[in-house]
Amino acid sequence: MQVYANSNWASLKKILFFFIILLIAFLPISSFLFFLKNDAFAGYFPPKFFMSESIHAGHLPLWNPYINFGFPQYGDMSGGFWSPITWIIASTAGYNAYTLTLEVLFYILLGGIGMYKLTGFWNMDKRVREIAGVAFMCSGYIVGHLQHFNWISGAAFLPWCLWSYLSLLKQFSKNRFVLTVLLFYFLVSSAHPGIIISAIYFFSAVLVFYIINKRENINRTQQIKQLFLMHAGLLLLFVLLCAGMIAGYLDILPFFVRGEKISVTASLGNPTSFPSWISALLPLATVKNDSLYQTDISMRNNYFSLALLLFFLQACFSKKNNWQKFLLVAGVLFSFLSAGGIFKTFAYKFIPLIGYVRLNGEFSIFALLCFIIVAAIHLNKFIQQKESFSGFIQWSYYAIFLIFIGCIFCGLYFAISGKDSFVFVLSRITQQYTLAEKLKTLVDAVSFYDTLWIQGCIQLIIWLVIRRALISRNFNLLRSLVVADLIIASLLNIPFTGVGKTSVATIQNLLNQSPQGIPIPILQPINKIDTLQVNVKEIIGDWSIYNKQIGVKEEVAYPIVLKNMRAYFETNERYPGRNFLNHPFLFVDGSQNSRSIVIQSFAPDKIALSVTADNPSSIVLQQNYYPHWFFKNGRQKGLVDSAGINFMKAPLNKGENNIVFTFEPTLVKRAMLLSVITFTALCLLLLLPLPFQPNKKKT
Repeated sequence: MQVYANSNWASLKKILFFFIILLIAFLPISSFLFFLKNDAFAGYFPPKFFMSESIHAGHLPLWNPYINFGFPQYGDMSGGFWSPITWIIASTAGYNAYTLTLEVLFYILLGGIGMYKLTGFWNMDKRVREIAGVAFMCSGYIVGHLQHFNWISGAAFLPWCLWSYLSLLKQFSKNRFVLTVLLFYFLVSSAHPGIIISAIYFFSAVLVFYIINKRENINRTQQIKQLFLMHAGLLLLFVLLCAGMIAGYLDILPFFVRGEKISVTASLGNPTSFPSWISALLPLATVKNDSLYQTDISMRNNYFSLALLLFFLQACFSKKNNWQKFLLVAGVLFSFLSAGGIFKTFAYKFIPLIGYVRLNGEFSIFALLCFIIVAAIHLNKFIQQKESFSGFIQWSYYAIFLIFIGCIFCGLYFAISGKDSFVFVLSRITQQYTLAEKLKTLVDAVSFYDTLWIQGCIQLIIWLVIRRALISRNFNLLRSLVVADLIIASLLNIPFTGVGKTSVATIQNLLNQSPQGIPIPILQPINKIDTLQVNVKEIIGDWSIYNKQIGVKEEVAYPIVLKNMRAYFETNERYPGRNFLNHPFLFVDGSQNSRSIVIQSFAPDKIALSVTADNPSSIVLQQNYYPHWFFKNGRQKGLVDSAGINFMKAPLNKGENNIVFTFEPTLVKRAMLLSVITFTALCLLLLLPLPFQPNKKKT
C-alpha cells in the first residue's frame, strides 16, 4: 500500500509541476484578464454554446437553427460535437467565456503531461522528460494557435496516442488495447480534419518502422499475423466507436461546400514558411514583418526552447539511434509539407487526402513532436554517458552565440536610426489610457527591429546560463532554465497571437445578453432582427448566433457552408421581387400576415404550430432545405418540399392546421447510440478487471 501511495503522490506532484507552469506561462489567459482572440469566440465557441443551451433545455442538439438558417450540428467538423469532453462540459457547467478558456488550458496541460508520459517509453531521465513535456506544452505551435481550438485539442492527444500505441506494440494487454482505442477516438473527435489526415500517415509510418526495426528472434510471419489480428481488432472497435461520427460526416458531405477536394492553389494557403523557422531561435521575431514570412502570424512560431534546439542540432550531425533517424525523417517531411509550395503540390497530386488540407501550418505539430523527441533522446544520452561540453555541441553553441550578438546590434541600430521602435511612442501614452490600452499601444508599436534586440538580449542571457549548466553538469539548473525560457517566450508572444485586449468578464457580459435556453423565436421580418455593433461582432462573432432568433440578412462567416445556402446568398432571392427577408422565419406563402400563425412549441429539431388558412396554401419555414426534415398535418405526413432555392415548405389545408416540422436523421441517431454504447462498454472494460483474471496480491 505504501508503494501505491508513493506512486500516487509522485503522479500528483508531476501534474502539479505542469499545472503551475501552465498558470504562469499562460498568465494572460489563466488569470482571465484577457480573452482568447479572433476564431476562439467567433468560430469555435458558438457550436459549443448552442450544444450547452440545447442540452440544458432538454433537447438533443442535432440541428442548429441559428447559424445561417440552420445546419446539422453533428456534421460540424470544427465544433467538437463528437468529443466526450464537449458533452461533459455542455451537460454540466455549460459553455461560457470562462469554461471555454478553462477547456483550452486543460488541453494545453494534457499535451504537456502526455509528452512527459511519451518520453518515458524510451526510459529517459526524469528531468529530460519534464523538459520535453514543458517544451511541448509551451511550444510555439501551442502559443501561436491559442485561438484555433481544435488545433490545440488535437495536439493535446497526439503524444498520448503515440505513447499508448507504442506501449501496445511493445506488449499486448487488455488495458493497453482498450486505452489505445479510446485515446485515438478522443484525438479524432476533437482534432481539426487536417490533423486527423496527418495522423493517419504518421501512425502508419510508425507501424512500418516498428515492423522493420523489430529484431527479436521470432517468426516474422507469425509476427505479421499477430499484428494483423491486433490491428483488425483495433480498427473494428474504432469504427464502432466512431459510428455516429462517420454517419454524421457522410450525411453532410454531399451538401457541404467544403466536402470536395480543393484546388491546388487553395491548398497552398497559410503555410509555416521556411523563414518561420527563425522562430526556433528568435520566437518574438515572427510577430512582425509579414512580408518576410508570407503567412498568417499564427502559423510562424516553432519554438521549443534553446536547450533542446542545441541538442537537436547535435543529433542531426552525430550518431543517432534508429528511433531518432525515423523521427528526424518524419519531422523533416512534415516540416516540408507545412511549408506548402512545391512539396504540398507534389503531395496534393500523389498522396491521398492531402488535397483536403487547407491550412498547411497544422502539419508543423508533427514536426515539433518529432524534433522534441529527437532532441530529448540526445539530451538523455548526454546525461547518461556523461559527455563533456566539447566538439560539435561547443561549436554550435558559439555559432549561435554570435547570431544573438548580431541580432542585438542590428536590431538596436535600425530601431534607433530609423526611429522604428516602441520607445518613441512611450511619451505619447497619457494617464487617460487604461492598462489594457497602454499594453495594446505598446504591442502595436513594437517593430521588427525591436523584436530582434529584445529577444536577442533574452536569448543571450539564457544561452550563457545553458553553457554553465552543461559544463557543470547541473541538469536541475538546465531544467529550471528551460522552464524559464519557455515561460518568457510564451508571455512575450501571447499578446500578439493569443489574446485580445478585452477581459473574459467583458466577453461574458456580452454573452449574458443572449436569452437563456431555447426560447420561441419572435415572428418578425428577418430584416428587422437586431444586431450588435461591428466592433462587438469582431470579438464574439455575429449576434445572430446568440440572439436565439432565426434568420440573417447576410451570410455569417462560419466553417459549415451548405451548398443551397450559399446559392441563396449569391442569388437575388434576398432582394425586391421575391424577398424572403421581408417575412418572418415562418410565413404562409403568398400572405404578408403572420398573425394566423401561432407557435405552440419550439425545439431546434421540432416546431409545432397552428395555422389558419383561408385557402389551400403552403407554410414556409426559413431553415435550410436538408434531408430528414418531415412535416405532419393531422394524419398527413411526409417529407417537406423546397421553397425557393434554400428553404422548405409544407402544404396547408383550408381552415385550421396543426403543423409539426421535425428533423429526424434516423440513421445518424442509431449510429450515435451505437457509439455511446461502445464508449460506455470500453470505459467499463478499462476500469473493471476481467472476471477470469486472478486476483493480485496487494502490496
